[in-house]
Amino acid sequence: MARRTHDATGSHGGFSRRQMLHRAAAAGVGLPLAHTLTGRDVSAQGRTPLPAFTVPSPMLSVAERDRRWAAVRANMAKPQWNLDAIITAGSDQAGTGGHNARYLTQIVMQKGSGGPEVFFPRDPAKAVVAHISATRYVDEWTRRLEPGRWLADGKLVLKPESGSAALAKVIKAQGDNRPGTRIGVAKLKGSRFEPEGLVSYTWFENLRAALPGVLFLPIDQFPPQVGNDTGPIEDASMSKGTEEIEAIRKAVAVNERAIAAAIDAVRNGATRQADLWWASVQVMYSGCGEDMVRCSIGFDGGGNNTIGDPTDTPVRVGQICNQEISAAYQGYGSQINHAFFIGGPSTPGYDYYRTAVELLAKVHQRAIAFIQPGKTTYGDFQANNEKIFTDLGERGSGLNTHGGGIGFLSRPRQSPEDNLVVMQPGHTFDFKPAVTLDRQKIKDVRDRNRLVQLGESILVTDKGAVRLGTRPLVPIATQG
Repeated sequence: MARRTHDATGSHGGFSRRQMLHRAAAAGVGLPLAHTLTGRDVSAQGRTPLPAFTVPSPMLSVAERDRRWAAVRANMAKPQWNLDAIITAGSDQAGTGGHNARYLTQIVMQKGSGGPEVFFPRDPAKAVVAHISATRYVDEWTRRLEPGRWLADGKLVLKPESGSAALAKVIKAQGDNRPGTRIGVAKLKGSRFEPEGLVSYTWFENLRAALPGVLFLPIDQFPPQVGNDTGPIEDASMSKGTEEIEAIRKAVAVNERAIAAAIDAVRNGATRQADLWWASVQVMYSGCGEDMVRCSIGFDGGGNNTIGDPTDTPVRVGQICNQEISAAYQGYGSQINHAFFIGGPSTPGYDYYRTAVELLAKVHQRAIAFIQPGKTTYGDFQANNEKIFTDLGERGSGLNTHGGGIGFLSRPRQSPEDNLVVMQPGHTFDFKPAVTLDRQKIKDVRDRNRLVQLGESILVTDKGAVRLGTRPLVPIATQG
């Protein structure tokens, strides 16, 4: 029973159970929950419909599965690799940069539960085996994958196992424990953002001890060691199939709606950056049904300055809002950026903003026109972009190009190590040039000229390159 207590002044500091129930009844606690929440009878006509939400069910076909498996196996057979199998570790999770297991199986273990441990044999007669920890995961992923038929022919097998001992048992059962067998290990070491790898030391040492005759090799190539070879999985995943491209188109369309939602939030009286962030996140999550890759929104600086978090930074007239927006659909994301101006054409600072966006639109047009698939390297593309800015009398700033695709920070990406990679049909990447205009030519209203960014998702085709977004690349003001 709740009891009343007295404070130093003699007044009651609590309340009795009877008082509590009386107050609860007055507040409607005794009513049915639906009535309490809606304020009317649950059978009332004209109720507000639930908002639309995309359920993240795997959608890729068996034909797409077979296409990518064949591409990976062809790479495994190349002399520089000559791999009998590839394995992925549970510590190579999608949220930490790994996408290998999901690329091979469509399976992603979210919420910190570890990634699938996958055995992927070069021999197509052998089954691909995914260890996904527990029976409940096997049951759920069997249900999710069955409509796409990835499990129907027995070529992909799910098991409620995990750990080095279970994986070693599978490798032995498949006959890949013979002395001299070459097994590639994804994210063992050597990738750009994880040069020391993502594989658990204990897991790997136990696996090696269980299979003493097997040679385990890293498969991530940063920089590429042979020509443009970025590794058996990385190389295959850079060239997207039709279904993958459609997934990226979906993500880009949601990105564009998310930026529009941020603009609407300002027009509807948003007072904090967090209001714009939340408006965008709702669109991204409901539209794709998956955790976003990034939603970073900043004012008068780079869009990534807020590192993807909501903040209490106030919204003020005259600010330039930059963003990095990337939803994920079926695991595929591609970032877009579109700086907009808080205020109207007569607001001080708008002319500077408008001039910068119009210049960046020209950069996009000329950069896309430059691409010749099979001939243009990413180094050629970067050099040409620098020339475009010079021709326009300005100097670009920041990272212009990084990968769009499955997983976090997928390749190709602007870097000296990726400059020799040749653009091929099916490559997708984020192109997000930024500029701080020369103050000798045009002055912003601030003490220093501000950064303005305009980013788009690009698809390389057999004829050149195209934008995946559909919005006009034009200046946007929140007031008329």
